[in-house]
Amino acid sequence: MFFLQFFIWGTWVITLGTYMLQTLDFSGRQVGMVYATNAIAATVAPVATGLLADKLFPANRLMVVLHALGGLWLIGAFYSTDFAWFYGFMLAFNLTYLPTFNLCTALSFHHLDDPKQSFPAIRVWGTIAWIVTSIMLSYFAMEDQATPLLIGGVGSFIMAIYNLSLPHTPPQPGLNLQTLRGPEFKALLRDRSLLVLIVATMLICFSSTFYYSFINPFLNEIGVANAAAKMSVGQVFEIVVVLAMPWFFRKLSLRTILFWGLATWGLRYFAFTFGRPGDWTMGLIYLGVAVQGFAFTWVQLAAQLYVDSRVPVYLRATAQGVVTFANYGIGAFAGSILAGDIVARYATAGGSHDWSTIFLYPAISGCLVALGFWYFFPKKQATTS
Repeated sequence: MFFLQFFIWGTWVITLGTYMLQTLDFSGRQVGMVYATNAIAATVAPVATGLLADKLFPANRLMVVLHALGGLWLIGAFYSTDFAWFYGFMLAFNLTYLPTFNLCTALSFHHLDDPKQSFPAIRVWGTIAWIVTSIMLSYFAMEDQATPLLIGGVGSFIMAIYNLSLPHTPPQPGLNLQTLRGPEFKALLRDRSLLVLIVATMLICFSSTFYYSFINPFLNEIGVANAAAKMSVGQVFEIVVVLAMPWFFRKLSLRTILFWGLATWGLRYFAFTFGRPGDWTMGLIYLGVAVQGFAFTWVQLAAQLYVDSRVPVYLRATAQGVVTFANYGIGAFAGSILAGDIVARYATAGGSHDWSTIFLYPAISGCLVALGFWYFFPKKQATTS
């Protein structure tokens, strides 16, 4: 299930920026707007899906409907070359696809006897799918083509059919408007450490959107062969870092892990800024890709674990929903739009870009966010269990 879930996403999200810039001739701002549809979905979909999954549909049946619709929208995007139509199809896809992440996790937790022991081995298949799609896109030279969208659409239909075979899963509670207006939400915002964490992870989205939207176009522009496949090195190291997390937690405080995770987002862009193809500094670019495991895992996973260890059991679902809303909704939307504007501002003749200047923005921003987190996050809340 998780292999198919991430296969659908990985087929197009890695190289879509290259396709839009080089083949469709979209501007950097338009690319940012398309990637921001994911953030719009993260803002709207959890509430809408929460109402459906909580009141009307079993999770497994809702997955069937959402993935079937998602397949239609991706195929529509495959045939679209006009920005308005392309944007509309990608927005519709993300509105139906993004909620399936939480549904996949909820479905797994409901049916596993011991999720804490079993779930990591299941979730890792999502990362494996990402690696497979990256290699596939490079091997068949599809990085500047629309074909990945078609493959993703077919994958969505396969996932919808597969979900018909899943066991019945009762409706799952979701984040809703009443929760956001209630006393639980206000209680969370009174916790300084949690508030600092939410703000820091939201602000770091400005740096992270540059990677997900524009690193593949950057690598292709500077002449890196099989760019998508080489980006999968980051996912390989992600698996290693995830498996090593228990060791890191024994050796480091959670405050330290989160700080270096945030700092990695900034430092990696200095590597992209000063790396040059054709000489030894190309190693800096590969290093910037390889540290994806630390940048992603030491922020996202560590933040989830902190929320679970910090807040009472009855507030955990609300807290996780708020963190997700802030990161993948508000933070990712603003980051995608700003990143697109910056890339458009530094476009040069012939369709290329001044990447060395572009990457200074997320580099400096990421480091400032990390330093701000280190200063404001209470030391007494920095321990891990």
